Amino acid sequence: MNRLFEEHRVLVSGAGSYVADGLGQFEVTGVDAHAYINRVATLDVSLLPPGRFAHALILRDDAGILDRVTVYRFPDRIMLLVDAQFREAAWEYIVARKRGNVRLRDISDDVGLITVRGPAAAARLGPLMSPLPSDPGDLVTARFAGVDVFAGRATLDGPDGIDLFCRRRDRDSLEGGLKHAGVYAVIREAWELLRLEWGVARVGIEIDSDDTPVEAGLEQLVAEGKGAPFPGETALASRRRTGAIRRLVGFRVHGDEVPPVGARVSVSGLLIDRIRSVGRSPRVGIIGMTALPTSAGAPGTPLRFEAGAQSWLGEVVRRPFVTRAGMGAGDTTEMPTTAGDAAVASATQRPPAEP
Repeated sequence: MNRLFEEHRVLVSGAGSYVADGLGQFEVTGVDAHAYINRVATLDVSLLPPGRFAHALILRDDAGILDRVTVYRFPDRIMLLVDAQFREAAWEYIVARKRGNVRLRDISDDVGLITVRGPAAAARLGPLMSPLPSDPGDLVTARFAGVDVFAGRATLDGPDGIDLFCRRRDRDSLEGGLKHAGVYAVIREAWELLRLEWGVARVGIEIDSDDTPVEAGLEQLVAEGKGAPFPGETALASRRRTGAIRRLVGFRVHGDEVPPVGARVSVSGLLIDRIRSVGRSPRVGIIGMTALPTSAGAPGTPLRFEAGAQSWLGEVVRRPFVTRAGMGAGDTTEMPTTAGDAAVASATQRPPAEP
């Protein structure tokens, strides 16, 4: 078994860690902080009590998705976490919309983040950590192996695990504590394969710059009627009335060969889109994501993929491809691995904040 699948097995049967470098981390304080967040992101902060975090979106005026954002609410402040690729753009975006009594700080270079995922994550961290975030979305200030951290329990839209934030200078000590707890670092390709299995779409990879939450299937991250207009709200309402022309879907490829990212995707002989991400999963076979017209997005719809003179056949399947309870719509038997297997052929541009 090659290294990718060995480390993937760690993530799905035990606990593995990944150092998420370069992510944007912005601190928001001041008496108007909550109202400000409601004006720049799509969630409703009033529904997020202290000690909890939630995922949301930052939209442009045309409702295109600038980035996914995670909002952490502490008793005295809020922290925003954004993808590394969009750190500068997101910072400029929120600074340009600063109003009222609000203080913004870019703390990205001062804070380190190590994400831990796997069914054994809580059990292995528990003996060295107090307190332990118990429920999905919980956020606690704690100590782990002698290191001061704040920790968030992964939400239910991905695998179980805990995100550990520490002072950047303490990150090496945190890594040592994790290793002592039986949590070993995995390569980025294994982390990306897990993300793909969970069907977590990333802006700039599966989500195009002109995709709105409707096309991306992320309407659940938009709070309506919260009383605070946010950029893109009017354009998004219009798109919802007209409906999506296309939606992001999952697919499975038949056979043993992985088509490349960017391969043409056809339905009934009509060129529709491109493969936006693809990889070979030991649990569910060759899977990926593309965008299809809403009329062609039903599970089981036959697909054809082409790159040069080569072609592959496949079909639409539901996302996520796996769940915490078991494997999802893309279930296949366990697949043999070879040294030549392609890893996730997408999304190695930057470390993910998810799954």
